[in-house]
Formats: sequence, C-alpha cells, structure tokens
Amino acid sequence: MWHKDERWGFMERTKVLVEFYSEEPLENIMAMIKYRPEKIIFLGHKYNMITKKINDIKQFRDHKCPDVELEFIEVPKDDLDGAIELLTGIIRDNPGVRFELTGGSELILIALGCIAARMNISKLRIDPFTGKEIDIRGNQVVTSDYHFSISIEEDIILHGGVLTSHTGSFCEWKFTPEFREDIRIMWDICKRYRGNWNKYCATIDELRKNTPNQREGWVEIYKNPLGDAIGLIRDLEEEGLVKDYTEFGKKISFRFKNNMIRKVIGKAGNILELHVYEVATRDGYLFSDAIIGAHIDWDGEIHDADNPGYDTLNEIDVILMKDVCPIFISCKSGKAGGHALHELETVSRKFGGKYARKALILAKACDDTTGTKFFKQRAKDMHIWIIDDVYRLSDEQLLNKLKRI
Repeated sequence: MWHKDERWGFMERTKVLVEFYSEEPLENIMAMIKYRPEKIIFLGHKYNMITKKINDIKQFRDHKCPDVELEFIEVPKDDLDGAIELLTGIIRDNPGVRFELTGGSELILIALGCIAARMNISKLRIDPFTGKEIDIRGNQVVTSDYHFSISIEEDIILHGGVLTSHTGSFCEWKFTPEFREDIRIMWDICKRYRGNWNKYCATIDELRKNTPNQREGWVEIYKNPLGDAIGLIRDLEEEGLVKDYTEFGKKISFRFKNNMIRKVIGKAGNILELHVYEVATRDGYLFSDAIIGAHIDWDGEIHDADNPGYDTLNEIDVILMKDVCPIFISCKSGKAGGHALHELETVSRKFGGKYARKALILAKACDDTTGTKFFKQRAKDMHIWIIDDVYRLSDEQLLNKLKRI
C-alpha cells in the first residue's frame, strides 16, 4: 500500500514492517491498521508468543486488514548474537523495512540498538493511550497524532473473544431519535421515583407475568396488589409511553408504546444503562464506538445444539471506545459490592489490557460509612472510576465525567 507521509515530504510505500511482539494485544496491531503493509513479521519469544494469541491476531487481521500477510518468528531468549543475525537478515532481504518498537523484549531491542549504531534504520513507536506516533529516521525524530480506531467488536476479537448475538445493541435496542426521547422521558420519571422506580417496576412486571388469560399485546393486572406502583403507570400514560389505559372493576389494562418500553419496565436496571449510553452517544464525535448490554464469549467459540460445549460469558452494561482504547462501564441502580469491582476488573483486563479504562456508575450517592470508604478505596486501588449520585447529575455533568475517564 502506498502511504502519503507529509511529515517527510514524499510518497512512501510501506511494504514490510517488523513488529516486536507484545503481550499487550493492542500494541501488536497499531501499525497494521495505519500502514497496512504487504507483510508484517512478528518477532517474539516462545514463552509469550503462544498459539492462541497468534490466532487472535490472525482473526483480527482477517476482520480488519485481510490483505496483510503475517509471519511469526521465534527468537531465542538468551542469544543476543542470534538476534542480531536474524535482524540483519531481515534488513538485507527486505529493503526499506520499518521496525515498530512499542512491544518487544529487552534482548530484541538491544539487538536492534546494536544494528542501529552502524546502520540507518527506519523506526517508529505508537502509543495507544496518548495517540502519539514517534517516527525515527537517522537523527530525525518526528512526533505526530495517531488518528485511527477500531470497533468494540474488533477489540473483543483481538483479545480472543466474541460478542454474542444477545448483545443489546444487536438485538434489543434501536436508538432512533424517538426512542432516545423516550429514554430521556423515562429517566426524568425515574429521578422522581428514585429507589421506588426499581420497586414499582418489579411489582408491575411480576403482576403482568402472574396474571392469567391476558390478551395479546395487552397488560391486564389487578389494581389492589399494585399499591403505589399504579402512580408510575399513570405517569407513563401521561407521557404517552403507556397507551389505552383503562380501569374496570378490580383490574386495569393498558398497552406499552412498544416492546422496548416494555423491556425497560420489565427490568428496572435497564433505565440507568440506557441513560448512560444515550448521554454518551448523543454527540457522535466523542466516542468512536459504543455498545450497550455487551454479551462476551471468552474464547470466541459459540456453543449451541450443533456445537455442544460450555461457554464462559460475561455481560458488561456499556462499552465505549475512544479510538483504540475501550472503556468498560458497569451500572448499578441499587447497591454495589466488591463483587462488582472484581468482575469489572477481570473483564476489562482480559479484553482491554493495560489500555482499558473502567468505571462503576451508581444511581445513588455513596454514604460516609466505613464500609463505603473501604469500597471506594478498593475501587481507587483497582483504577476503577466511581461515578455516583447520577440521579442528581445533569446530562452535561455526567458527560463531562465520562470524558474525563
């Protein structure tokens, strides 16, 4: 592929790149997605360049850059002379080869340094987090911004997993302008009810499921067991989210505006996730990708009736992508304990590595009890952002906190 490099003032063809293999998957693909060379040669050691991770890179390549040839070469761990000889051979056989230095062991970097002391070698380094690229040619060093991104689906593939068909952005939610407005209306109602929102939604859904002989598309439930939850139904009806509300005898009947509204009321925690997602994606330029209700299969192999087996699965409420760095977000409308922190840490480490950011978003405010102070300190030690008291935050305040992550 021909690459226009205005920094150096000429058209340059990137034919072969040498990538020093890193245990951080993201570091292995930054140059690939920018330069798309004809071939990338990965150099690494046997103990860390394992088959599963090699296959993950190949899966990512097939999805993102299918025209790039990959070659993986093992370098002896303690043989500096052998490493120098290997690098010299690659330079001799591939005129104009470039070396990407983000990953790599000390031995391979020392070997390249020995060669660079007597040869003019093109080197570059890309930092995924800062989005900076350093290009080194001889004594010239040029720093520039890296403006490439990957999708959340591609990030999960790169780290060995796959998003299943149960992911909310694929199957449940359709973020039309009308549904976005409905989310804003429901969030305003939720803020008025606060903790009672969860309670009343659970009451409505339980009565809906346990009342027999209901007409298709209608909800018919007894009035008395509803108690104060009937006020929520009336508020939804006033805003047009519930249709054809009537009271007859001991029962009430109504229809939800659509299945998405029914699902929001059917699972009380949905509204906080939807609110966070809706605010984060209202201005599309802030995050390069976003997914709600991400169902992640850990090994990338989905089992079903035709392919029996057992899957390790996790669900993350919201994932945002800033260029190539994912932000994993867990939303809790009720109480959150240590388990929520550890699950978030485990998933973000697996599918984002050291470049992942993670946040726990709480609808309620944290109190000043000793237990909460220990909880917040544990989150801080795990580099997990806590955004609490979202009931009191304006949309702009919430968005500013998401930006800071």
